[in-house]
Order: sequence, then C-alpha cells, then structure tokens
Amino acid sequence: MTHIPEVLPKSIPIPAFVVTTLSYLWYYFNLLMVQIPGGQFVVSYIKKSHHDDPYRTTVEIGLILYGIIYYLSKPQQKKSLQAQKPNLSPQEVDALIEDWEPEPLATPIAIDEQLWRVAAIPVTMDMPIQNHVTITRNDLKETYTNVFNLASNNFLQLSVTQPVTDVVKTTIKNYGVGACGPAGFYGNQDVHYRLEYDLAQFFGTEGAVLYGQDFCVAPSVIPAFTKRGDVIVADDEVSLSVQNALQLSRSTVYYFSHNDMNSLESLLNELTEQEKLEKLPAIPRKFIVTEGIFHNSGDLAPLPELTKLKNKYKFRLFVDETFSIGVLGATGRGLSEHFDMDRATSIDITVGSMATALGSSGGFVLGDTPMCHHQRIGSNAYCFSACLPAYNATSVSKVLDLMDSNNDSVQTLHRLSAHLHESFASDNTLRPYFIVTSSPMSAVLHLQLTPEFRSRKFGYTREQLFETISDLQKKSHTNKYIEPYEEEEKLLQAIVDHALANHKVLITRNTIVLKHETLPVVSSLKICCNAAMSREELQHACESVKQSILACCQ
Repeated sequence: MTHIPEVLPKSIPIPAFVVTTLSYLWYYFNLLMVQIPGGQFVVSYIKKSHHDDPYRTTVEIGLILYGIIYYLSKPQQKKSLQAQKPNLSPQEVDALIEDWEPEPLATPIAIDEQLWRVAAIPVTMDMPIQNHVTITRNDLKETYTNVFNLASNNFLQLSVTQPVTDVVKTTIKNYGVGACGPAGFYGNQDVHYRLEYDLAQFFGTEGAVLYGQDFCVAPSVIPAFTKRGDVIVADDEVSLSVQNALQLSRSTVYYFSHNDMNSLESLLNELTEQEKLEKLPAIPRKFIVTEGIFHNSGDLAPLPELTKLKNKYKFRLFVDETFSIGVLGATGRGLSEHFDMDRATSIDITVGSMATALGSSGGFVLGDTPMCHHQRIGSNAYCFSACLPAYNATSVSKVLDLMDSNNDSVQTLHRLSAHLHESFASDNTLRPYFIVTSSPMSAVLHLQLTPEFRSRKFGYTREQLFETISDLQKKSHTNKYIEPYEEEEKLLQAIVDHALANHKVLITRNTIVLKHETLPVVSSLKICCNAAMSREELQHACESVKQSILACCQ
C-alpha cells in the first residue's frame, strides 16, 4: 500500500483516529489532483506550505472543518415566495387595492403657479415661419394675425429662399423624410457625409461630425473625451446644455468668473502649480469650456485672450457656437473669423447648431481628424440617437453654398443687430428698469432687469436666487415654488403679452428650466432680428416693445 504521510505535527496532542482520518483524506486528495491538469502544482504548494509552517496547516484544517460543521448544522432559512406572502383574506386584499394610490409619472402643474407658462406659449399657424405670422395661444383661445416676429432664431432666413426649398423638395422625393436609424449603424446616407465635408471646408477644419439634435451635442462630445481625474475650467455662465456636459464628464470642474481673463489665468496657474506638487503618474486631459455668443446673456467670449492662455498652460479649448455660427464674422464663419483667427489653431473643439442661423435642424462638431474619428465610436448621441433626415442635411449644404458665394445676408444681419442694440442701449427711459447684456454683434438682444429694480420690486438678488436653487437641489425639492422669481417671470410675460396684444409684435422670455440650472442665472427678455427685416420695420417694432416695457414697469 502507498505510504500515507502524516499531515499534522506529532508534537500536537491529537487523537490517533483524527490523524489517521486526515492522512487517508490526504491520500485520496492526491489521487484526485493527479487526474486534474495542473493539480500537481497545488499538491506541491500544500506540501511546501505544511513543511514550512505545520501549525498553519493545523489552523486551516480546523477552520475548514468548523465551516463544514457550521453549514451542516445551521437550519435552512430559505422560504418559498408563497410562504413569504402575508396570509390575507380576499376582503383584505380588495381593501388594500382600493386604498392604494399610485404616484404620478410627472409632477402635476399647480394651477395658480405654473399653468400660465403653458398658456403663454405661442404656436405659429404658418409654415415656413417668416417675419409676419399668425399665432395662437392658450389652447386656441387666443389668435393673433399679421404679427411681426421678433422671436425666430433663423437669423439669416436663407433656408426659406427658393434655391433651398427646391433642394428640400428634391431630396424628399429621392430619400423620403427620415433616416430611421443612428448614424453609427445604418442612419447615415451619402448626403450626411457630404454635409460633414461641406462643414469642414466652410469652417476650415480637418473634419466635422453630424448629430441629430443640437442640445445633446455638448453632453455627448465632452464626456467622450474626458474621464475621472481630468480637469475642466468653465465659464460660470455657460448654457444648460454645457452644464449637462460638465456633469456627465466625470471630471473635476472649476469655474472662472464670466469672461474675466484675470480670473481664468489665476485659476489655470493655481491648477498648474497644484499638478506639479502632486506629481501625478499620468497627465490629465485639461479643457477650457466657454461659448461664442452666450446663450443667457448674448455677449462674446474674448477668443484671442482665451487662445493665449490655453497655449500657455497647455489646455484644450472647447467653444459652443450655437448662437455665433452664421452671425459673427464677415461671412458668418463664427467667433474665429470675427477675431480674424484661424479656427484650426485657436479652437480645438467647436460645437454648433444647424437650427439657428442655418435654418435647419440638428448639430455638428468641428475639429481635427482624430477627434472626429473618436466621436464615431465613443459619443453616445452619435451611436444611439437617430440620424438627421436627408432633407435637413441637403438644406444646410445649400445654405453654406449660398453663404460662401454671397455674404449679403450676413452683412445685413450685422447692420440690423447693431441697430437693435443701439435702439435699446441708448434709450435713457429704460435704464431704471432694464440693462442690455448682449453684444452689438449678437442677433439676439437680451434685456435683464437692473439689480436695483429687481431688489426693490421683488426683494431678491441673483446671488440669493442661486443659493436658494442650490439648497433646494441638495434637498431634492426641485419643484418648489420660488415666489420672487415667479413674480419677475410674470412681469416679463406681461411685457410680452402687452407687445403682442397692443402692437402685434412677438418677443419672448428667455427659457429657463430653473430646477436644472447649476449656475447663477436670472430671467431676461429676448428680441431677435434677422436678415429679411427692413430697418424701418425693426425700428417700429423696437419702439412698440419700449412702450410695452414702460407701460408694465412704471
């Protein structure tokens, strides 16, 4: 018979039958392990471990035996689902069902607090939307005809011209009305790739990537290039879309004071020194994030200073040009053309919308070739959102062609934007109530209540509103009614209503979803101009809006 080794040291007083039993177990364990590939290595390891420290073997065997005995002696606790159910009579079950009230899928609107917002939304009855429209409100209870439209973001109005509409009709005839799939799978068609080429050529970049919805471009692009440990330095007045992108980026986010380059440089210098002290094993990705024309204020980002700082501190520059594409620059090529700078070297990543000056739908990204290739496999909206209909793509290609051959629309827009700004900024009767925050180059004029008037009439400041919102978000009370803010919104809506009812001029409030905002923001009025207006009718509309402001504020 094969020799059976003793597995326990003789110095330990253990009954002979235990030693014999364990020796037999070791013998059969050896036989089993020989049949298993690689088992001899396990046996060799156990022998060496026992030889080096026999007491350890004793403890391990004891723990194993204890575990086996404990498991076998423990009563089974598992019960069937049927046994876990309470023993209720049919009458008790019916009573519980009758008393149960399901939670609503959406928070109901408080009649006296929020319903006025829904009733005030204008719905146009005309297609395409042009400068004189018929609108309805309040579930068709209000109808206004021949209204002068100062609320459209179609700044160049090229998409409603005959050459573009002819292209759209032809495209619908040949391609239908929908791509019916994500771009990364089977949604893209030849016209989409052609538009990406046209965008890259027009704006002077290596490549471009199309997206089906403009709002989701930034929240898809920034997270595609960032991870935990990366650093983002952002302007503290970026739009909600960019705020969402920063939240999804998983990066460490810092904010600098709005358009304050001293604040930005101080922050960049501090972060650079901190990085040197920490001696990180890998250099994080670092971005500066801002907008061309700011969504909530209408002023411009100082691109020359931003480019200088991003080169000095080795950051990449991300710019959202939703409201500056087609508006800034002699030919509408945006912020870089406005400052006479090369886009490819000054801005690393540009996102823009085709639903504003280009008059279509969707969004796009401009940048170098590696950046574009990475998005096609790493950007959520590109991989999982439906692609643009083909006619949206061909209409933008045609608009770019028209802009490239003739910049009259852009030049006209510049003159009207400057006139719109001057008309309100130079009016002394408005200064006690409103300030103009937008640039003369912006096609959207933003009017905000002066801090003094807001404090006197509604009793709060921008900083106090931000603190209130932040506290409510921490407590998950995001639907709470904030009375001072709502009263200010109602005042602005009263001005909108007065201009519509008395002068047939349509302006809007800046749309703010307060519970989603993570940065300081206040309400404002928006007045938009476009290249199809005449100077005379714009001036007449401006005077009408001023009268409405004074009628509601005095």
